[in-house]
Amino acid sequence: MQLWSSVLFALAVSLDGLGVGFSYGLRRIIVPWYSLLVISLASAAAITFSMFFGYIFSLLISHRWAEITGAVILISMGCWIIVGTWNNWSGRNTLKEYSLVKLRISPLGIVIQILKEPVRADFDRSGIINLPESLALGLALAMDALGAGFGAAVAGLHPLLTPLLVGVFKFWLLSAGIYGGRAFAVSWLGEKSGLIPGIILILLGLWKI
Repeated sequence: MQLWSSVLFALAVSLDGLGVGFSYGLRRIIVPWYSLLVISLASAAAITFSMFFGYIFSLLISHRWAEITGAVILISMGCWIIVGTWNNWSGRNTLKEYSLVKLRISPLGIVIQILKEPVRADFDRSGIINLPESLALGLALAMDALGAGFGAAVAGLHPLLTPLLVGVFKFWLLSAGIYGGRAFAVSWLGEKSGLIPGIILILLGLWKI
């Protein structure tokens, strides 16, 4: 059961890679295999980091309360993802997002821009995602999953297997998205796919209660 929980979690937090890959494929931006590998490793490393602290936290409370707390975090993250997707559809942006961009906080501003428009990760406009750009993109894609990683560890998901699966799924889904974007001019997939990880995280949280 723990294996399937880790698989579902990894799929949920990696699905954004499908939309990003689709965006690159549509724009004919080249992502070499080594850049895909760096993106995947960066995402896996970020999940490992958040799960480490989640695991430490789980040692401080009872097993049952750890499962409940982790489940609540997963459900909350799922709801947050769904609400964010809905706001994007309706054309609304949160005040926090506007403040970050308006104040030009460089580290956070770059991440927000990449998440809202992945093509901006190609900083030099070369049409190729190089190693530094792939590292920035990998960390950006992992930002939304940090809270979910913490919750997953508290809920009892395997702290080593889960990040490994995240890296594998991220690599596969990015590759599939790039291929699909080149083959099909379907721009709506990136937006609508945002609901799927949210739903999966909610179901996974309910399963853990």
